Amino acid sequence: MKTSSVLFLCLCIPLSTWTAASAHAQGTIPAGGGTSTITRPDSISDVGYGGFMANASGAIIAGGVLTGRVLVQGDPLLWEPLTVVLSCSTGKTNLTADTDATGTYDINHVNLPKVYTLDGNLTQEMLQHYEGCSVSALLAGYHSTSVTITQKNLRDNPYLANIVLTLDEHAPGTAISTAGESASPEAMKAFAKAHEEWLHRDTAGAQADLEKVVQLDPQFAEAWYLLGRLQLGSDMAAAADSFKKAQTADPKFVLPCVYLAGIYVEKRDWQDANEWSDRALGLDPAGTARLWYYAAQVDYHLGKNEAARSAAQTALEMDPEHTVPNAEELLALTLADKGDYPGALQHLRNSLTYIQSGPSADLIKRQIAYLEQQNAAKK
Repeated sequence: MKTSSVLFLCLCIPLSTWTAASAHAQGTIPAGGGTSTITRPDSISDVGYGGFMANASGAIIAGGVLTGRVLVQGDPLLWEPLTVVLSCSTGKTNLTADTDATGTYDINHVNLPKVYTLDGNLTQEMLQHYEGCSVSALLAGYHSTSVTITQKNLRDNPYLANIVLTLDEHAPGTAISTAGESASPEAMKAFAKAHEEWLHRDTAGAQADLEKVVQLDPQFAEAWYLLGRLQLGSDMAAAADSFKKAQTADPKFVLPCVYLAGIYVEKRDWQDANEWSDRALGLDPAGTARLWYYAAQVDYHLGKNEAARSAAQTALEMDPEHTVPNAEELLALTLADKGDYPGALQHLRNSLTYIQSGPSADLIKRQIAYLEQQNAAKK
């Protein structure tokens, strides 16, 4: 029995709200994934709480935070946060965190249901749940070292050993393009200037300098990709063109493919979305939560419900912080479509624990009411 006409209004997440770290810092993304007021690029900086923690002594922060740094082989310019994953059992992501411009990250909460917490005693919670867990980083095309959290880290020395990302020469794709490294000194100077402007939220300056870079070197894939990021808020067609030029300049560059998949999902052009999500997963088989969510959207709308369920489940498992809030709702939809109303209801009710207000929460409540009726009738 198909229920999509009732349950599916729009599970798309606007591309302008992609990076959760900057959104959380600015507090501008509604809980249900609604339209953001952000018009700048998602970028990284060492400010606020993260900046304080990065400079505080171990005696001050021990027990309340773990902090560390990610180093990338070749020391490339970091334009976007790197994702750090805390795992307490093989293959399971318990928490994710993002780095700042220096590669520094903080783990400052325990991501567990309230039933498992200890009356807000963060020190005890971290000791109980995180000792022996490992921390690594995710970056397509790179191997990551792993750091184990010890009792000493949790009690006395919160500074974890560096996580090191090294290039995997056999990987099908990469999240950092090297196409353009042989650009002229003038192009490289403009690229570095755009990086500073990006970090300081000067979108107009960064866009102007990136436009200069691609004029000087049309094969500079990273510059085309970043230009596309800036164009998304005002001209999606121009952004798509820039992403395609980035991918043409470097066919192993995965990020333009992910953004193109997102553009076509937002346009509900499922055939093109399928092409780009497939290409992205070919370059990065592990994928990211957002990429698997796009793949789930595509599969669902192409009538491949079981593939959509699997992709949505993968997205949810990779994203315990629910930075892609609609993934669980989409998973519920795939379960409802095959008649598993109890399973769908469980996921929808869980969605309300982190999408608590606004239009998305109202929609979920209507979905729950509808499925409760369907479940009762089925009995």
